[in-house]
Amino acid sequence: MSETIVGEDKPFRSEKEDECWDRRVPVHIRVGNPNVSPHVVPMAGKTAPLTPADFVTSFLVVWRPAPPPPPHWVKLLREAPFGSGKIHARDLHWDGHHLSIELVHEEDIESFALEMPGWVEFANAEYTRGEHNPACDALEDAQRRAQDLEKRLRLRR
Repeated sequence: MSETIVGEDKPFRSEKEDECWDRRVPVHIRVGNPNVSPHVVPMAGKTAPLTPADFVTSFLVVWRPAPPPPPHWVKLLREAPFGSGKIHARDLHWDGHHLSIELVHEEDIESFALEMPGWVEFANAEYTRGEHNPACDALEDAQRRAQDLEKRLRLRR
């Protein structure tokens, strides 16, 4: 039993799960141009008859990273220590597939699109250099999936 495969004898290991082996794997996540979708709603308190000036427009801006990044990469991207003015990576939302943000001003959309390549480059470099490893990424992803499953099961009651 001295040469067993790691995890074979303990499929549900609980002690020292964060003692993941250290293999730094370079990644190259790409993020292209965003998809932009308008969202138009009437201003609060306005009643009929409405004119075009009685509506507010916001834009949902969505980027799809490829290949899908590990959770730690997304965290690094959102921690990018640079941005311009009110444009920061920490404001981006991650749903497991897309990075997104809702904005009102077109200039802000353009600014986010200009900053995105730098943030992606930062996350790729930090992920390759950083204190992570595939086993920890897999564990973090499995924990997220378990939480999602628990939520779905609670909703069925």
